[in-house]
Amino acid sequence: MAPPAEKKQKTEETKEEVKVVEDAEMKDAEEKPAAEKPKVVEPPKELETDAAPVAGAKNKDDVTFLTPDTTLNVLPSANGSVLMSLNEGGIQHLMAGARASVGVSKGRYMFEVKVLECVNVADPVAQGNNNNRMSKNLVRVGFSTAGSSLILGATADSICFDSDGAIFHDKKRTVGGQRFGRDNVMAVLLNLDEKSENANTVSLFKDGKRVSQPQALPEGLKGKTLFPHIGFKNASVHVNFGPTPLAPLPFTCHMVQDAAKAHVKVTAYAAPADGKYDVAFPVSLPDEGTFAWLDMFLEKNPTYTELSDRMIMDWAQKSGVWKNRGYENKSCNDKPEGNFQVKELDDGSIRKALFSIAPLQSRNYIVMEVRGNLMKDTRKELLSKFEMPGFKKTALVVVGEPTADFKKKTAEYTLKAKQEASDRAFKVKKMEEKRQKMVAKQAKEAEKKKNKLEKERAKKLAEAKKKMEAEKKKKEAAAAKKEGEEEEQKDEEEEKKEEPEPMEVEEEEEEEAVDLLSIDVFGVEDILDVGAKMPLFKEFGHEDWTLMSLRFELHLLAHAFRKDVDDPERPGIPLDHLPFYYQKYFHKNLTTKEYGVESVADIIKLVSDAVYLTPQQVLDSQLSEEMETFAVFATLTEEARRFRLVRIDLGEEDAKLKIAVVQASKGGAGGPQTKGLWGKGAQTGAGAAKGTWGGVPQQPQQAFWGSKGDSAKGGKGTLMGKGFAVKGPQTPQSQVAPAMQKPGAVAVRPAAVTMPPPAARWETPAAKGVVKGSGTVVAPKGAAKGAAAVAPGKGAWPTPTSSYGKAPQTTKGASKGSQPYGKPADKGKGGKDANKGSWGAAAGGKAWGGKGGKW
Repeated sequence: MAPPAEKKQKTEETKEEVKVVEDAEMKDAEEKPAAEKPKVVEPPKELETDAAPVAGAKNKDDVTFLTPDTTLNVLPSANGSVLMSLNEGGIQHLMAGARASVGVSKGRYMFEVKVLECVNVADPVAQGNNNNRMSKNLVRVGFSTAGSSLILGATADSICFDSDGAIFHDKKRTVGGQRFGRDNVMAVLLNLDEKSENANTVSLFKDGKRVSQPQALPEGLKGKTLFPHIGFKNASVHVNFGPTPLAPLPFTCHMVQDAAKAHVKVTAYAAPADGKYDVAFPVSLPDEGTFAWLDMFLEKNPTYTELSDRMIMDWAQKSGVWKNRGYENKSCNDKPEGNFQVKELDDGSIRKALFSIAPLQSRNYIVMEVRGNLMKDTRKELLSKFEMPGFKKTALVVVGEPTADFKKKTAEYTLKAKQEASDRAFKVKKMEEKRQKMVAKQAKEAEKKKNKLEKERAKKLAEAKKKMEAEKKKKEAAAAKKEGEEEEQKDEEEEKKEEPEPMEVEEEEEEEAVDLLSIDVFGVEDILDVGAKMPLFKEFGHEDWTLMSLRFELHLLAHAFRKDVDDPERPGIPLDHLPFYYQKYFHKNLTTKEYGVESVADIIKLVSDAVYLTPQQVLDSQLSEEMETFAVFATLTEEARRFRLVRIDLGEEDAKLKIAVVQASKGGAGGPQTKGLWGKGAQTGAGAAKGTWGGVPQQPQQAFWGSKGDSAKGGKGTLMGKGFAVKGPQTPQSQVAPAMQKPGAVAVRPAAVTMPPPAARWETPAAKGVVKGSGTVVAPKGAAKGAAAVAPGKGAWPTPTSSYGKAPQTTKGASKGSQPYGKPADKGKGGKDANKGSWGAAAGGKAWGGKGGKW
């Protein structure tokens, strides 16, 4: 049956509307991803173009590595294209360096280095905390000037890329390259073409692809001839100077070997006329400017290689080897203190290794041993190492009137030393000024935040108080209305009742109340009495005591470390080393779990009012090293406690501390009073808990056995009658005195179990009876008068070596005949000498010793 025409038309219109909506949604969906799609950052346009053919004559000298331009630990292959380093005797910790014999002064040229292997060496045998963080395998490629240090990147005369993805220049490391390693071919391109857009730049390519944008040459290297230079440690490399590259670049570029003769400079060293290399032994007196003379000698004779302990120290410093207390603190140049905390460097193994290698290389040496060259035996031993036919030995006597140039050089050294000392002092002064400004700024911000929170808290408290008063009035009105309705009935009932006799209530003198929160903590003169004999730390919880101790310890650690190190270059303890030095100084661990935080930096934030971290992440104290009293730590803790409560009242959850509670050790002194120790708070005579220490409130080492007020209202567990303990367990909340305890003996606070007084004595003949607790305690038979009652551990009360007499009884109740304390008590007229309120007096009605017994 066909649908009506009108219905069919409506259906078609609905379908068209749905289709239009769907098309619009699809269009929006297509446009939306296109709009949200992140833009792809295109790499910078390559500005280097193909090189033009070399104009004029080409360089015909082979680009190689000459012996004087390599370090002692470099082992070149036969053709000089493969370089290896020694890896034994401590030399594995030092960088190897080799500078090419041909340098570039103009044009654009490149050379390649391929990493053949990375040698795995054993970890150094550390004698202490060796913090050497240098990579075990390292390769550096770059350029340097003639005569510069052979350790690439250690001075201002060189620039390089290293295998860790950084650029090195003058000991400064910046990010600008990419990591590379074994089997990678690294090309270093030097552009000195003044017509190029990348003039005076150096670039790095990895396997033919650019991994570094052109890096501008430092000002000190512009306009100078730059030589290809390689540095490596625990690795073997293949060096390709051309003319054909191993990994072609995106554009054509000439290599150093194919450079124009007019663009290069060739280094050459003349061979000895007699074919023998010189080994010089200076003979001089100590403290007569010997090493200043040596520096002058090496400047005039760059082909000589120094052999001395000073040279080893300088080599290690440029190689980045960590040294305890740094390299600035030198006792002397002849025999400087090593203290690398690496076995091979500290025990002289590296010196022996170098003297073994030196005779195998054809180069001139100068052996600087001030003391050794004066001693016949030592001098003879050093001479014997160069018995090879290719060496001649020469003595240089450096004694007498110095030359004019030596005097000038000495004056320059003296001026330089004074300038360095002045610079260090100025640097320390600036750091201190900066620290003081930072402290003042932090204090100002903290005060501002504190005032703001206090205003908010006061406002919130006022609103809460207003609301409570309104509710109180409402309740009072309702209660008054209800009482009015029942007043008549109550009056009739009350008339029939006899009025009770009024009780005399002894009025106690109340001390003037002091509002602790209203007291300015920094205006308190005596933290032990801020008013009404109340201490400032009255409201301290375990977390406050913990943080106060932490404030003092970290403050002390910061000043102690700075004083012990006495080094301007090390003003404090780095954040990463703080747990180590905390354990060294205080013999305990600094753990984040104990303070309920995630990191050591968070621990320092808990006490930032006392110590803080500098921008260099070094611990420093906000308090002076010299202070008259340590009360400031209590005031800081109280101020922080109030500030924390304000934040908690405002609903800040992160203000709540999560410091763990340290439990008391077994048998030791307890920590903060907890449930189960000494009842609940201070006990009074009338309100004493069942079986607690009655009478006046007792404090550890202030309560006495048998003193006035003890057990004014005794309960379960108090000594009764003839000295027998009432049936029931003796716990810290039902403390009783041992049978026949001497009046006045100190009652020491127990830890986790019932403890008799350490200074108490067993009285002669003890009353017939026992004291019952967690185990029945008995004294040895025939215990002498005054015998010490030893403090027990948990459970029964044994002596340190054996229990009292028989094994402790654990029966339900102690019988009359259970191992009495000595003999029965003497019978007399009664305990007339017992003080009123003594143990058992109020509870049992009789003095100690029972019927007829007296002290």
